[in-house]
Amino acid sequence: MAARVSDLPIPEVAGTSESDVKPAHAEAAERIEVINQHRDERDVRLLLYLSGSNIALVSLLLLSLAANAWMYWRRPDRIVVDRRADGDHVMMVNDQATNGAVSFGSDKPGAEDKRRLANEWAMARYAIDPLAREQAIEKLLLMMEPNAAAKFVAYLKKNGELERERGERHQATWKPQLTVIDSGNPYRVNLVGTQELNKVVGGVPQHEMKQIMFSLRLMPDKDRGRAQHNLFTGFLVVDLLDVREVTNGESAGESILPQQLPQR
Repeated sequence: MAARVSDLPIPEVAGTSESDVKPAHAEAAERIEVINQHRDERDVRLLLYLSGSNIALVSLLLLSLAANAWMYWRRPDRIVVDRRADGDHVMMVNDQATNGAVSFGSDKPGAEDKRRLANEWAMARYAIDPLAREQAIEKLLLMMEPNAAAKFVAYLKKNGELERERGERHQATWKPQLTVIDSGNPYRVNLVGTQELNKVVGGVPQHEMKQIMFSLRLMPDKDRGRAQHNLFTGFLVVDLLDVREVTNGESAGESILPQQLPQR
């Protein structure tokens, strides 16, 4: 026969007195050791560096956004351009007139470049400084088309000009008097200048004053354009024409220059 739950005896629980519990708590408290924990110094330094970097990046981002906003909202420049046959000329920039002084377009070497190259070539040819003569001849040849330079070197050797300059200790100055572009050929430049020459012949110093007239035929430097060897003019000397020298007041003969000078 099954027993009912109510008929089962209630087990007795072993009781613990308060005096038994207190010594256990006291013993556990004595075994607890207090430990103070601190963050590693390198870890703190790393966090500071990261924070500074983030602040810098955010500052740059804000600055970039501000600059972009200013570029977007600012008033655009207004440029008024007058298109002419000789190129585009800027007449006004932001309501300020420029009187057409500013122009833009493709680079086209012109008459002033031709005259400059011719004057520099003449200076290297007729101004003689014994200490810098080799550099002047090298500069002169670089300003010439290669075939023309080779022919000019052959001409100097044939006439023995450089040897005579060294033997007679030439020293000379060159003063340009006239440099014009020929009216019949835009690539021909006519020059007139005076050379004041000091030399020693047979141990006797001599002084000469020459007026020299000649022409240079130019060509565009299509391979390199404006470059250092052509003094950034965009042209090269391709021929030397009609060289005439008048010494100490002699008759100049027939002029090779046009009767009317073109306007510069």
